[in-house]
Amino acid sequence: MAKFDTGTGFIHYEIIEKPGAAQPTLTLLHNFMSTGRAAWGPMLDDLSERFRILLPDLPGHGQSIGHPAGFRHDDLAEQTAAFMTACGADAGHIAGCSSGGMITQLLVQRGLIRPASVTLVSTTYTTDPRKLFDSEAAFTTENFRAGAGWMEATARLHDPYHYDGYYEESLLAAFRKFGPEETIDLPLASYATWSMPVCIIHGERDEFFPVSVPRRLAAALPDAQLHIVPRQTHALIFRRPQEVERLMLNFYDKLSEERS
Repeated sequence: MAKFDTGTGFIHYEIIEKPGAAQPTLTLLHNFMSTGRAAWGPMLDDLSERFRILLPDLPGHGQSIGHPAGFRHDDLAEQTAAFMTACGADAGHIAGCSSGGMITQLLVQRGLIRPASVTLVSTTYTTDPRKLFDSEAAFTTENFRAGAGWMEATARLHDPYHYDGYYEESLLAAFRKFGPEETIDLPLASYATWSMPVCIIHGERDEFFPVSVPRRLAAALPDAQLHIVPRQTHALIFRRPQEVERLMLNFYDKLSEERS
C-alpha cells in the first residue's frame, strides 16, 4: 500500500507484481463510486501473472483522500497522469471502466500518457444526451440496474475512510450533477490520431451508454477490437468479470503475437 500526493489530497494505491519479474505495467482505473479492489479484484490473480499491476483508488474514492472540485474528470486525469508517471506506468498498458474509461480517454487525448494499449469497458466518449441519442436521461443513478442494497454496499467502500454519510453527500451528489463539462465530451474525429491498439468491451443493453456509442467509437479508431457482450448492462467488470478478463487476455495475447 502506498500514497501519492495530488495537491488536493492523496491517491492510495497498490502495486501488485512478482518479485524479480520484468513485467509490463498495466494500470487499472475503476468506475465512479467504486474502488480499485472492488472493481478489478476478481481479475487480479490472472492479470498479475502477466503484468505489474498499478491499482489506485481514484481521488476521493475508497482510501484516497481529497479530490478536485466537483470530481471534474479533466482534473482527475491530470492527477492520474502525474501519479502514473511517478510510478513508471505512463507508457504501459491501461484499462478503465465507465468513469475510469473516460479518464483513460482524456489521458490519451490530452497527451498526458502514451500507453502501449488501451482497454475501455462500459464507457463512452460523451455524456451529452443529444449525442447519446437513445436516452435523454441515460447518465443517472436511477437508471442503473443494480441488485438490492447496492447503495449501502457502495457506501461501505468509502465512508469508513472518510466519515459517515460521505458517499451520499460527496460521491453520489457529484454523480447526480455530472454532465459533459464535468465528465467527457470528445469529438469522434479526434480518435483518428490514436496509434495504439484499443479493446472496447460493452454490454448490449447498457442502460447508461447505448450500444451505438462503442460502435461509433470503434469505427473512429484506427486499431480497435469491439466486443459487445449479449444481454448485459452497465459495469461489466461486476456483472461478467470472467468474460471481461477473457477478452482482455485474448487482446493481450494478440498484441504479444504481433510483436513477436
